[in-house]
Amino acid sequence: MEAFETDVLVLGGGPAGLWSAIAAARAGARVVLADKARCGASGPTAVGSTALWAVPPSGRADAVAAALAHGAGLGDAGLIDAVLDESYRRLARLAHRGLRTTPVPTVVAGEDDPAGPGGPLPARVRVSGVMYLRALRRSALAVGVVIRDNHPALRLLTDADGVVCAATGLRGDGRAWTASARAVVLATGGCAFGSGAPGTEVDTGDGLLFGAEVGAELSGMEFAGAYALTPSMGGAPFGLGAGSPLHGAALHDRTGAPLAGAELFEALARGRGVFAGTAALSAAARRQVLRYRVLDQQGRVPLRPVLHGTVLGSGGLVTAGDGATTVPGLFAAGDVTSREGVVGAGGGHGGAWAIASGVWAGSGAAVFAGVGGPVPVRVPQESGAVPAGLRAVCRFDPRAVVGSVREHTVPPRRSYWRSAGTLRDTVAELDGLWPAARFELGGSGAGALRSRQAVALLAAARWSAHAALARTESRGLHRRTDHPDAEPSGLARLRVGGLDAVWLRRDPLPAGLTAAPPRTA
Repeated sequence: MEAFETDVLVLGGGPAGLWSAIAAARAGARVVLADKARCGASGPTAVGSTALWAVPPSGRADAVAAALAHGAGLGDAGLIDAVLDESYRRLARLAHRGLRTTPVPTVVAGEDDPAGPGGPLPARVRVSGVMYLRALRRSALAVGVVIRDNHPALRLLTDADGVVCAATGLRGDGRAWTASARAVVLATGGCAFGSGAPGTEVDTGDGLLFGAEVGAELSGMEFAGAYALTPSMGGAPFGLGAGSPLHGAALHDRTGAPLAGAELFEALARGRGVFAGTAALSAAARRQVLRYRVLDQQGRVPLRPVLHGTVLGSGGLVTAGDGATTVPGLFAAGDVTSREGVVGAGGGHGGAWAIASGVWAGSGAAVFAGVGGPVPVRVPQESGAVPAGLRAVCRFDPRAVVGSVREHTVPPRRSYWRSAGTLRDTVAELDGLWPAARFELGGSGAGALRSRQAVALLAAARWSAHAALARTESRGLHRRTDHPDAEPSGLARLRVGGLDAVWLRRDPLPAGLTAAPPRTA
């Protein structure tokens, strides 16, 4: 077994994990980052390009107002402003160090909004996901972060006082590893429920499971019905977002009638189909479309809905302003956390949230680790119960679990349109499957990893279904056909957790909401 010790252990090597690791290292901590795959080369950001919030101070008020409207009453103006500020300053520094950015679109900024040489950044910028991740990886290595690729984690460990102080996992060669740390940051990404959305093969909800197993709370899991349209043919690694060759393409049904907004999914539900036109595409975009062979015989691009779950939605672990979860010693950043304060009941802006939450979690973890000062020696305690999916012998096929999760989450009739009937069916089916997953899944090496991922997918789907059933209204990404309107009682956060028995708690929104986290250098 490989064993190592560090001040701050970061689990996950996407943008949030890298920003966390960099922030912790700059605060003086010894940092080890363990990634499920190769840090900087996997996950949704590594597929194509990504759009990031980069709003200068002159446009900040309008951006906050727009985000609050998008959040359907559940956003936090102070937190949104803090995220905008953190994202703008960090991206400006990367741009000045050579990271190429493209406006998407620009805003008129005042002369008092300098971002250094080159002028202010626009409201959103598009960056190559691969180049962005490479720049962050280089920065992490430059400040002394030790990166361990192909080191997926399997579980967290706590001491006798319930403080998270270690993690265990597997190496790429199947050997086990264990890491002792003064603080742990979860940055493992969200959960796409096995939908096959581009880049989400690593987004199996592992961090949600790890957190819940040690007692962390989740919130916003009902807002996991985030879908995006992608070409139906050719296996293209792009959808319609910024950076896609189809970005801005005119959408229409099979008769040629234009479509937009909610009409898109209504057309799909009624069998009218949704297509992207290619007549207005640039020559470069047309070449890329032809390369992936996504055109039908009429020269259109047929589209299909793909669930992105909490990767684009807003649900996840509850965190404070310094990235701390509800469990001591455990911090979290990025898509594994709830970003309801930023996007409310909506979704998106995961790139800016990864930057801000990553910096805050890394800095908070370094403080908790007592960098530069004495800290108590914490000894991991093995609980008596074997965690779900870690039995020595596997007596149940994890593919059956994954298949059932996909059946109850991926189709739009399950997660885009919801009703009490379908939700009760999902809850009964998935809750009934839990004992088999809990006591029969396991194995060694890659088998143990597959079992744990199946357990994580099932747990995330159960939390989402229970929360969706409890929110008897429609708000943002949560759409109830039997409760089509938003209700005043819906201005609340639904906390959820538990494994053998799922629990729910409704927390009214605080009158003043949360204060903005302090600026970091």
